[in-house]
Amino acid sequence: MCSRQAYRHHRALFLLFPGLIMLVALLMASASTAYAAQAASPHVDVMVFNSDVSPASLRSLTRDIDTATRDGAQALVIEIDTPGGDIDSMKAMTQAELASKVPIIAYVSPTGGRAASAGAFVTLAAHIAAMAPTTRIGASSPVTSTGGDIDPTLKSKIENDLVAAITGFQTRYGRNSQLVADMVTAAKSYDDVTAVQEHIVDIGGADAANLSALLNTVNNRQVTLDSGRVVTLQTAGASVQTLQDSVFDAFYNLLLDPNIAFLLFIVAMIGIYLEISHPGVILPGVAGAIALLLFLFAAGSLAPNWAGLALMVLAFALLVLDVKLPTHGVLTVGAVISLIVGTLIFFNSGGSFSGPMINPMIVYIMAGVVGLVGLFLVSFVMRAQRLPVNTGPESMIGAKVIALTQLHPQGRVSYDGEDWAAVLDAPATSADAGSELRIVALEGLRLRVQPVWMQKLIDDSHPVSTLE
Repeated sequence: MCSRQAYRHHRALFLLFPGLIMLVALLMASASTAYAAQAASPHVDVMVFNSDVSPASLRSLTRDIDTATRDGAQALVIEIDTPGGDIDSMKAMTQAELASKVPIIAYVSPTGGRAASAGAFVTLAAHIAAMAPTTRIGASSPVTSTGGDIDPTLKSKIENDLVAAITGFQTRYGRNSQLVADMVTAAKSYDDVTAVQEHIVDIGGADAANLSALLNTVNNRQVTLDSGRVVTLQTAGASVQTLQDSVFDAFYNLLLDPNIAFLLFIVAMIGIYLEISHPGVILPGVAGAIALLLFLFAAGSLAPNWAGLALMVLAFALLVLDVKLPTHGVLTVGAVISLIVGTLIFFNSGGSFSGPMINPMIVYIMAGVVGLVGLFLVSFVMRAQRLPVNTGPESMIGAKVIALTQLHPQGRVSYDGEDWAAVLDAPATSADAGSELRIVALEGLRLRVQPVWMQKLIDDSHPVSTLE
């Protein structure tokens, strides 16, 4: 019977399996047909870039270039409105644009938008650069991550490198390369009218009043890609597909915020600290471990100054030691100072110029929270150490016992349900069976006891003085 039932199960599986194969094949065919239809119809992919130039925007740009290449888009339009950002991310973004296998149109928009600082490089690295009315481009002088001036020698080196890069873009695409150097060396900025007149960008005014006008303007233009292939744009009347970040991309971009990364480190620090000081709680340790992994993942993409991490780890070590050693909170104060200094070094002195920074106020507030948690646990441990001992032989002193036999002066007593040998303590000389006694000392495995009434008599003979 069992074999027959097994045969039925196997037969059902054999009948179901081909059905599953057919279902998967139909879904794949449907997806392929939809993709082919999308690739066959002229369309343009659009990326909205309205944030800082950062590792997050770099990831978005490279992903969108790959998407536009795969789905057969006529072009990728980057709608730019950015104040700029860090140099390392900017260099990687321009390299991705120059090597793109799909034509890229950089479009400074909407009205009133800007492609400032590193954003100017991203704009001019595109195959076609356009500006909507009343937009601006430029002011690309390098500064420190705090906005201050750079050492003159170092600044000269950076400026020369940036000037060579931005003029290289202009020369490659046949645009004016003279005025763009002033964006870097003299922080010059140009409005859309000047940029078009001086041929800094390709398109402006009414031809770039909106996306539809821009796509009509660039229709039938030829673009030479890095591979040497010449592409003729067919953008008039093409459908527009705005590319969106996935949930993972949005989460990744959130992690790349230095303030979020620092808060993850604080969660990791407090969670693991609570688990070490109170083993077995589990939840803080698990949460701390997850937060620590997310912090390390984010830090690896931020290019921080890793020397600061040593001070941050030292802060954690000092917190743990303060619970174990009788330092009365001194190490916790040192941990707070180490955390503040290490965090500012870690986030605000690493990476390239104009990179993302952490808000110092958040550092001060969270360091204060860590200090309060540390001092609370230290005071809790100190109070616990002052409590009377509730385990071991010392905990038996003062406990009451019942005489199992007559004590004269030796006998047997019951303590906590156990039979113990006992001897009366002077001046008592005898006690009846069943009488209530109190333990006053231990002598090996024998208890020295005293009648309860005698202890009361002693207490009454030494009254406590009071003031009324």
